[in-house]
Amino acid sequence: MNWFDAQAIIDNLGSLAVLGVAAIIFFETATILGSFLPGDSLLFILGLTLGTWLTSFPFALALLLVTSAAIAGSQVGFYVGLKTGPRLFNRKDGWIFNHKTLERTEGFFARYGARAIILARFVPVLRALIPMLVAMTNFDSKRFLKLNLMGGFAWVVGVMTAGYLLGHIPFVEQHVEFFILGFVVLSSLPLPIELLRDRIAKNRDTKST
Repeated sequence: MNWFDAQAIIDNLGSLAVLGVAAIIFFETATILGSFLPGDSLLFILGLTLGTWLTSFPFALALLLVTSAAIAGSQVGFYVGLKTGPRLFNRKDGWIFNHKTLERTEGFFARYGARAIILARFVPVLRALIPMLVAMTNFDSKRFLKLNLMGGFAWVVGVMTAGYLLGHIPFVEQHVEFFILGFVVLSSLPLPIELLRDRIAKNRDTKST
């Protein structure tokens, strides 16, 4: 199976697509190793699939299962960050986990706050890395859970519902590859746009003073 091809993954899973995607989404969001998996494409195509040939599986139940997997995965990542953070930083600085990265992460969250945790959901790799780094900055666990629930819900429900609704359009079904590529690009834009807006606002404030 080609693990980089979301359509091939779902085709191979067949009637077990919902459970399989839920497991993959959990692995992708819980571990850095799972960052290579095509989470956005999987969610979009799963929604598309549930709107076309896998109509026997209740869409609401699919949303519940996959959303729960996404939230649980990030909670595991946060817990891993809490437990491994001190040991990682007591060692010699590595490529990803080092004191400079931690300082930048703390500054990042001091500036962008809750928005960063929610919007990072839509960016591959970051959605697995952010929970671990957040935990290492001694971020409040109850606040993270709240933001994790919001981000997981927005990501899964938003992307799957888009695929489900578009799946009923014949033109989309005939050109699914182009729509998948376009949707992956669009779903990755919220965080960069937010960063750009903040930078523009900061430049305006600097010029006004």
